[in-house]
Amino acid sequence: MKWTGLTGGIATGKSTAKKLIEGLGVPVVDADHISHKLTEVGAKGYSAIVSHFGNSVLEKDKRLDRKKLGHLVFTDPQVKTDLENILHPLIKIEVDKLRKHYLDQAVPLCFYDVPLLFEKNLMNEFHTTVLVWCNNQTQLERLMKRNSLSVEEAYIRIKNQLPMIDKVKMAEHCVDNSGDTLDLEKQLKRLLKHL
Repeated sequence: MKWTGLTGGIATGKSTAKKLIEGLGVPVVDADHISHKLTEVGAKGYSAIVSHFGNSVLEKDKRLDRKKLGHLVFTDPQVKTDLENILHPLIKIEVDKLRKHYLDQAVPLCFYDVPLLFEKNLMNEFHTTVLVWCNNQTQLERLMKRNSLSVEEAYIRIKNQLPMIDKVKMAEHCVDNSGDTLDLEKQLKRLLKHL
């Protein structure tokens, strides 16, 4: 099985690409989806986060206050490190189970959607890497609209990741999502044939 790292930048359209790839019949293991499952009330990740950070990161109904936690992560590097140290080992266990499942099913190609693939220097864990990117202005506008952020808040989140130009240089395959979904789908079809 060709284990392929799928990444992007915040608001570059990686989630849209993931859905299109799945729609074309290729499985995608999603780190964010696994993370959300692990941080539901009562799950292992949730318990570890509350134990570490306390009740201040909870909503009134005891669910994680993701907006508050997100703000802390993007403004305090230690919070980001602590949260990653809690979640990444748990995520890896789940990913390994899914990867084994697809290997056992003799699936020829499987993507792993990893937001911080290059930031965490994970390139060697994959047979190949695919970056979904877009131009800076499009990224900024999408992020502001999607998350209801000011220009300043959006810039802080974008600056928290490697610059897109660096990711383009590091990726083996790049998909430009500056256009519309139809254009993205055409590029992905070509890429899947190539892979």
